[in-house]
Amino acid sequence: MQRIILAFITGVILTGCAAKPSSPENSHRTDPQAILGITWQWEGTTNPVEKIVVAAPERYTVWLGADGRAQMRFDCNRGGGEYEISPGRLSFRPLMSTRMACPPDSLDNVFMRDLQRIVLFFLRDNRLYLELPYDSGTMEFRPQ
Repeated sequence: MQRIILAFITGVILTGCAAKPSSPENSHRTDPQAILGITWQWEGTTNPVEKIVVAAPERYTVWLGADGRAQMRFDCNRGGGEYEISPGRLSFRPLMSTRMACPPDSLDNVFMRDLQRIVLFFLRDNRLYLELPYDSGTMEFRPQ
C-alpha cells in the first residue's frame, strides 16, 4: 500500500514539474530598452475604486527617449520632463505642460497626476502597464 501511495505522490510531483511553462508573450517583461522610443497611448486606468476608460487614447501619449527625457501629450496640451528607469522601475520627475484649456470632459489632469506617481512598469502582450504606488492603480497603454 505504501508503494502505491509513494508512486501516486511521485506521479503528481512529476506531472507538476512537466507542466508547460508560461509563454514569453504572456509573461511580464521589465527590460527598459523594450519601452523606449515608442509612443504609448493611454487606454485607461484601473484602481480599487473605478476603471477609467479613455475614449481617445491618441490624445494621451507618452514617449520615452534614451536620453532620460519624456515627451507627452495631455489631451490638448503638450509637455514632458525627465524620468528614471531601471528593470521594472520607472519614475518621472516633475512634469511640465502647456496650459491650454481643454474640453470639460478631458482627463488631462488625471493623466498628468497619475504619471507623476508611477513607480513600476511591465510589458505583457505588447501592452505597457504603469503601476501606481501601494497597489493604488494600474495605467494601461498600447503602442501607437
